[in-house]
Amino acid sequence: MMAETSLLEAGTSAASTAAALENLQVEASCSVCLEYLKEPVIIECGHNFCKACITRWWEDLERDFPCPVCRKTSRYRSLRPNRQLGSMVEIAKQLQAVKRKIRDESLCPQHHEALSLFCYEDQEAVCLICAISHTHRAHTVVPLDDATQEYKVGSST
Repeated sequence: MMAETSLLEAGTSAASTAAALENLQVEASCSVCLEYLKEPVIIECGHNFCKACITRWWEDLERDFPCPVCRKTSRYRSLRPNRQLGSMVEIAKQLQAVKRKIRDESLCPQHHEALSLFCYEDQEAVCLICAISHTHRAHTVVPLDDATQEYKVGSST
């Protein structure tokens, strides 16, 4: 029972973790190319871009260099490397790879479908195809989220 409860709790905290990762990915992305920042630089107004992107954006300008985000202009082409943000971008990439691995692990090994249901008899997560198959057809199967809530309520009392 303890193992199932911790697995189910992990599933619910995964949603908030996914949201945080998505926010990190947005912050680690260039607003010009929309990819992860490469050689991030910070400009005078405080916004960050890939060095190549902002260089191209300002390519034909002699003075008054506008920010692609806030449009604040700078008289000089001032680009400062943002090494700390570069490190954070690498961490975001690593976390995205972990998220991809976890997502792949949350697929049914037999049908490669999402494990979205919970079988009470076998005490395991199953996919929709498993639920209607011969193995689980006569079993009590509920949405995984419902089972998660039930186990949360049961474990807190």
